[in-house]
Amino acid sequence: MIKKILIAVDGSAHALKSVEFGAEVAKGLDVEVLLFHVVKPYNLPESLKKFAEAEHMATIDSDLLKIGAQHLLAGAMDVARAAGLKNVKIEVEEGPIARTIVARATSFKADLIVIGSRGMGDLEGMLRGGVSHRVETLAKCPVMVVK
Repeated sequence: MIKKILIAVDGSAHALKSVEFGAEVAKGLDVEVLLFHVVKPYNLPESLKKFAEAEHMATIDSDLLKIGAQHLLAGAMDVARAAGLKNVKIEVEEGPIARTIVARATSFKADLIVIGSRGMGDLEGMLRGGVSHRVETLAKCPVMVVK
């Protein structure tokens, strides 16, 4: 029986579809939903940090990325609420994306993970395989990949 669904959100078109699709599934089952975003650690080498400071250049820190993620998730929450969901919450964590999604799904006791087939991706994703594929491989619960 499905009682909890974790929907991974990254701001991509596929992630928006996963929110829409996951919300419809959740609505039909009347279950709890967690809209979840992972901020990938962004660590500049110390030498670059010092250079940026000396040149009065702005750098991106994880706090700023987490604030952006909250706005992203607020939009996903609007989509979920428009679909009629009431039992929805949002969360942001920092870490390696696929492993953090799976770890949070485990601690949330998710019965299903819903994730977009293609995300905001990067070169690493093309070379090593996408996040959705890694989540499918690592997850202990079913994973629904939305195209």
